[in-house]
Order: sequence, then C-alpha cells, then structure tokens
Amino acid sequence: MSPKFEIKYIEIQWYDEQTVTKVIESEYSLRITFNEESQDYECETTIYPNADGFLGQLAIRVLDDNATPPHINMPSGEVKYLEEIKDKDTGRLWWIEKDTWDEKNTYWRHSGVNTAGMLNLSIAGQRCHVNIGSMDFSFEQLNNYLDSFKNDLWELILDESSSIQTNKMDSAFGINKDAIDCIKQLVGHAQKILESPKGELREVQELRPRKAVRPVNRTFMELVSKPNQRFLTSRASTPTYNVPENRYVLFALKRCYRIIKQIRTLSENKSKRYLNTVSKLQGQLSSFRPTVTINRDLVVADLERLKVRCNIKYWQAKLAERLALNNINLYKKTNLHSVLRIKTEKVSTNNLSGEKDGFFIKVVDNKDWSQPNDNFTFLKFLRGNYDLTSCLEPYSEYELVGKFTCSQSARANFYNIIELAEIRIISTPGFEIARSNYRKEFQLGKTLNENSWQRALTTKEIEEQEKEKAAINNRIEFYSKNQELAAYVWEKIAPKERMLLTLIKKLKSLNIKEASHFPNSMTFVQNPNYQGIHNGYRKLRDLTHLTDEDILVSLEKVDAMGLVNMPLLYERWCLLQIIIVLKEAFRFRLQKDWKHRIIEAVGAKKKDIQIALANTETKRFITLTYEKTLTNRRIPDYIIDLVWFADSDTNDEYPQKKRFVMDAKFYDRRTFQRFDGLSGVVHNLSKTKDYSEQDENPVFIIHPCKDAIPHRVTAQDWGETSYLGEIPYSDGRIQGNHDSGGIYLSPIDSKLYTDELQRLLGLFLQYKLEEMNTKSSDRSDDRTSAVPFCIRCGSSDLQVKSKSNNTRFGNPISRTHRSVWMQCNDCNHFMSFNHCNQTNTRLIKNGTYWTYHSARAIEPFNIKCPKCGEWGAW
Repeated sequence: MSPKFEIKYIEIQWYDEQTVTKVIESEYSLRITFNEESQDYECETTIYPNADGFLGQLAIRVLDDNATPPHINMPSGEVKYLEEIKDKDTGRLWWIEKDTWDEKNTYWRHSGVNTAGMLNLSIAGQRCHVNIGSMDFSFEQLNNYLDSFKNDLWELILDESSSIQTNKMDSAFGINKDAIDCIKQLVGHAQKILESPKGELREVQELRPRKAVRPVNRTFMELVSKPNQRFLTSRASTPTYNVPENRYVLFALKRCYRIIKQIRTLSENKSKRYLNTVSKLQGQLSSFRPTVTINRDLVVADLERLKVRCNIKYWQAKLAERLALNNINLYKKTNLHSVLRIKTEKVSTNNLSGEKDGFFIKVVDNKDWSQPNDNFTFLKFLRGNYDLTSCLEPYSEYELVGKFTCSQSARANFYNIIELAEIRIISTPGFEIARSNYRKEFQLGKTLNENSWQRALTTKEIEEQEKEKAAINNRIEFYSKNQELAAYVWEKIAPKERMLLTLIKKLKSLNIKEASHFPNSMTFVQNPNYQGIHNGYRKLRDLTHLTDEDILVSLEKVDAMGLVNMPLLYERWCLLQIIIVLKEAFRFRLQKDWKHRIIEAVGAKKKDIQIALANTETKRFITLTYEKTLTNRRIPDYIIDLVWFADSDTNDEYPQKKRFVMDAKFYDRRTFQRFDGLSGVVHNLSKTKDYSEQDENPVFIIHPCKDAIPHRVTAQDWGETSYLGEIPYSDGRIQGNHDSGGIYLSPIDSKLYTDELQRLLGLFLQYKLEEMNTKSSDRSDDRTSAVPFCIRCGSSDLQVKSKSNNTRFGNPISRTHRSVWMQCNDCNHFMSFNHCNQTNTRLIKNGTYWTYHSARAIEPFNIKCPKCGEWGAW
C-alpha cells in the first residue's frame, strides 16, 4: 500500500506574507513506512531549536490533485488545516503550517511541525504519524556534520589505496610527489600564459579625428548630416582575450583549482586527525598506572546479579525453561509417585550409536551417596521416554518425583523414568560457584571501599598493561609518520592553491568566459604553456583518479549541498564511515565500479545499492548494501552480507555466510526516552520489525547521542556511550551474546570518532561470523575457524605466542589448555582466544581498549562471557 503523499523539507523565500519568491526543495523526502498493526503511515524527523540559521520547513505534497487539504489532528480534538503555496519554478503545490508572520525576518513561524513529539496528520484520506525528535546542536555543529560528510566523500574518491597499509613517505591518499610536481607545473604554465595571453583583434567602431578616419557606412552619413564634425565614426580594432583557447584554459584551471582545494583541505584535515589520534593514544599511554580505580556502581550491579544466582529459585527457573524447550511434559503429582534423589556425574554415551543416553549417577542410601552393590549406576533415558540430557546439569543434586524402575546387571544398575511429575534442584555447580563468587566479591568490595576503590595491579595485569603499551607506542609512531606526510602535502599544496586562485581571478579580469570544449588548435601544439595546461589537467585527474567526468560533476553537486535534512545526512555520513573503517582499519579493497556506487548511495534516490569489498588475506568478502529490502519488506539502512572461508579451506571451496544489520538513528536523549530507551529502539528494530530475520542476524543502531546509555554495564571506557550486547541488558529485552545493541558515532567528538564503529565492525568480522561454542568446533583449540586478524590494524600477519597458560613449573593449566595467544607482527597488538568455563562460549580478548566483551568491574583486565555473564577461564 503506497502513500498518496510525500513529506519533505523545503526552504521558502518570502517576498511578503502572501507572496513566495522561491522554493528550495531538499533532495530527499522523509522515509514513510506503513504500520500494518495500526494501519497508519509513519515517518521520523528532527528539529534543531538551538540552530539559528537552519531554514528548513516541513512541507507536504499531495499526489492526488482532487484530495482535500491535509490537516493536523490536534491533541484537543480540534483540526488545524495546512495552507497551500506554489513553487513558481516547478509548479508544485506544497502544504505548510502558517502560525504567525515574522515581519523582521520575513517568514511564517510554524509551531506544530517544529515541536518535539508526535504529529498526527490526515492527508488524502490517509493517516500519518510524524515522530519529531529534537537535537541540541548549534548551527556550527550541524555544519561540522556537513563538512565532514563532504570531506570524507572526497577522501574516499581520491584515496585509491589505504594509508594503513603503507608507511611510505611518498604517498598520502593518492597524492604523491608526481601530483605535487604536476600542480607546481600547472601554476607555472598559467603564470606564463598570463604574461603573454593569446589574443585577437576584434573590429569595432569608434570616433576618431577626420584625418585618421577609416570610413564605414556610418561615416558617410555623418559627413552628409554633420559636414563640420571634427570627429567621425571610424573602423578600428581592439584586442580581446576571450578566445576558445583561453576559455578552455580558464575551465581547466577552475577544475584543477577545485581538485587542488580539496587536496589541501583533506591533507589539512588528515594532519589534524592524525595529530588528534596521536594525542589520544598518548593520553591512553599516560593513563596507565600501577593502580586501578574501580567503578563502585558497577561492582554493586555485579553483586546484585550474583545475588540473584545465589537463590536456588533462579536455577529452578532455568531448568523449567530447558524442560519447556525440550518438550518435557510433567505428570500431575499423585500418592503413587515416589522420590528419587540423585547426584549426576558425567553424561553417559551409548556404545553402539555414540549418542548421549543418560547420566552416571549416585543415589542416597542412608543419607550417604552411593552406587548400589558398588556397580556403575546410570539414569537411562529410553527412546520415546524422558530425555533429560539437555535439561540436567552434570555434578548436580536433584530430587525426581515420579515413577521409576530399577534393574541390575552383573556390573551396572539402571534407573529408568516411567512418569515424571517434578524435578527439584538441590544443588548445581552454577549455584555453588555463584555463592562462592558472591562471598569473594562482597569481601573484595569491602576491601576496596576501605581503600577508596583503588587497588594495585597484579603481576599478570602489569604484564598485560606492558603489552598494551607496546602496541600503543607502535601506533603512535605509525600515525606520527602519516601526520608528517599529510602536513608535508598541505605545506606544498596550500601556497599553490592560493596562487592558482589569483591567476584564475586575473584571467576573469580579462573578460574571459570559461568553456569546457577543447579547441584542438595549433596553439596547443606550438605553445608549450597552453599544452602544459591541457596535459597538466589530464595528468592531475589521472593522478587523483578523477578521470570520470560524471564523478567529478557529481562531487561538485555534493559540494553545493546545504543543511536541510539532517537525519538523512547523518545516515549517509555513517555509510561513508562504514566504508572508510572497512577500508582503512580492516584493509578491505573496494571492488570495481565502487565510485559510481558510492556517489549513487549519497546522491541518488535509489535503493538496494550494493558496494563490494574484499580482503583476500583474511578470506572475507563483503557486499555492503545501502537500503536493502529484506524478504519481510523491511528496509534497514545498512546490511553487510559476509562470505568467508575457513583458514583450513585452502582452496576456498566451502563458502560460509553471515549477515549483519545496522541502522542509523539521529536521536537525542529525549527521543530515546520517548521510544523507551536504547533497548526499546533496538528491540523494536530487531524483534518487532524483524531486522534480525528470526534471530539470524545481529542488529545494531548507530547514533550521535552521548546519553543513550542510562546505566553502563561494562567497565571499559566505551561503556559510557555504547552497548555491544556484551551481557544481557538490565530490562531483559536484549539478551546479550552480542546479538544487538547500539554505538555512539559523531564527527563532533574527536576523542572517539570512528573507534566505536571499528570495535563494532571488528566484533562482526572477528567474532559473530561463526558458531561461538568452541566445543562444537572442529578445532582442538579456541581459535576461530576463520582467518584470525588484528582488530587494531587489520593485519592477518600474526604469530602464535602460546597455546596455553602454563604454571611456573611449565605444566599446562588444565582448564585453559585450549587457549591461544597471538601477536600482530605489524602493530605488536596482543590477542587471546579462550572460552567460558560454564558455557564453552568463545572469548576473544583484544587488550583493554579494543575488547568488545564486558570487563569485570572489580577486575577490569578480566572479561565476562557474553552468553552467561560469568567470567571465563582466565
């Protein structure tokens, strides 16, 4: 069902309160979706009460000319009709709200569509709910978004190779010594052309003394009508420089100037960005101390979670969930039922089929645990009867209520369940561990409280800190070199840009009009300066990869964009950041025709725009789709379809697939609150709108709100602004396991910038692409089947440092014998692969900064299992 209207931001220039002089439309309409549950249309927009100068106004265009005027359904029950204006250029009719006329600023104020909340519209017989958010950005901050968007787009187009892959001082985002020399030569040729520009003598008529006259027809008329005139009209000539050769030169120089200006801007921005990165890394380095400050609130929150697990009712509820999941139906308890108290040991396996068919158990005999006749004792689950292998835990005590039979052989006792009415947990390892951990944590908390929540680092923590320092020092050196390179390019380009602008102004002062047509005259053969301009223009485009005229024209259109639809601008800015992080941080190479596709994504009205990226070293291949339509007709902003091959698949014969979904939400804190918090927004997208496609896809939102997380759940710094599904969320709507969450991303914040996005994409590419249970893996250790890579720099050049943690006597610790430690040969970053002792869930530790699993509050160098919330086998 399609809407009979569109809603768009327009800028209206008024002559007076009745007359419109001009209507400027934003390029895109608001995205309108149909809610099948309420049978209404919905869309979202944002207002900026603190951004003076933001002139966009929400307007409605009805596609049915015969429809009644649209109106607002006011909360009071009244109806407020919108008023019509006409765009003189296009003839389009728009409906807007007119509240009060502002005589000073000559525009109509509009309160209803400029107030945060929900706007209920009736348009052409259809209802539409417009959810209006409010952002506390100034006009300058909004312009930062726009400038960042334009600069990042230019940077992507200009930069064919990733700077992260090279330390060479002769190349920066596609700009090398050849490009700098080309610009220098262009300026030199332009200067010489201005010294002696090609010109022509054009015949004109002017008054001259009678004796110097070269007569024209008008001269004879003047001699007859004015015989005594001292000055008569004469044929004359005047030099002109507005010739085809100069018109083309002006065109070429203006195009070159745009490119050079952008190179200068990008090199300056890159220099500042790398300088900020170095400063940020130095800040991380200086923050390391021999002591650590513990977050009291997180410790209390952890204790509360542990306290819940210390209650046997918690474990009884978990057992009930497993019984329901396995379709175990219980009988009603009767007097004929007896109680069998057992202690489970390891799971037993059928010798013939190899299937799990029960448990080794002990039973109570005179209050003591025993095995009758000292024989092996089994609780067997016969085919078609109760199969509790997935419900009961090993090494746990249970009371079973029901009917049982017991049989014996020469070497074994067999208990079989005939009817089962109830299972009561007496004790289970998780319960005992929780009680033990709670006592320990509580005591540690008391000690920390006495020491003002400070404690000294352990020897192991100091070792990890030193590894982190080595990696940070490596990156400081790397980004310092890149900053020097960007600064070098800026220093060389900036003076030439100013000189070229001056030369263009001088050419214009000669009344030369630019023209793109190349005249192909002998001037460009005989005059080396004209030839140099033509060849230099072509060479500069080659060196900056701008040979495609359509791309250059499209970039110029983007440069002319203004601030109108900020949520859409943020959406497209996020798309650029995703591509940049994949390219720069994770070394993916953009595949054929990518420039046109990026231009289409940021400048066209098309959907399902696909951009292909590949990293052959890590054997990962991505199709990034902007506004892809899912099979359920939902349209998330970004979908990453990943095809990957196992490290052991040497011939790449067995492709495996995984999908990740992301959505940009330009929300502030109040908007999040209106949608019931970050978890409410994520739950709506993942479950209600089914972006997860029946829980198959991880779903994350990207937002610019620092206050989206009301209560942080992890000790890492990023936990203040982002939630990566590292443990179950407090309100229970997000179950952890890194399946959903939200990250903070804003160009205004130079401290974090794209680190949050890099961590999220690293989580996707490193962790969520395969089964997380290491017991179900074909590997003998905890490493991923996929090629491991460094989340800090993207390199797959890693060396295995250790396959286990050893005691001081050199013996492996049994509970971590599957662990693997690796170090990146490019940046010295350490990572380790381990597993949770409770659930066998894989854990990947990427140092204190880049790890996406939750850190323990009381021990920040340790991490928790994203599935159960317990800390693993560290």
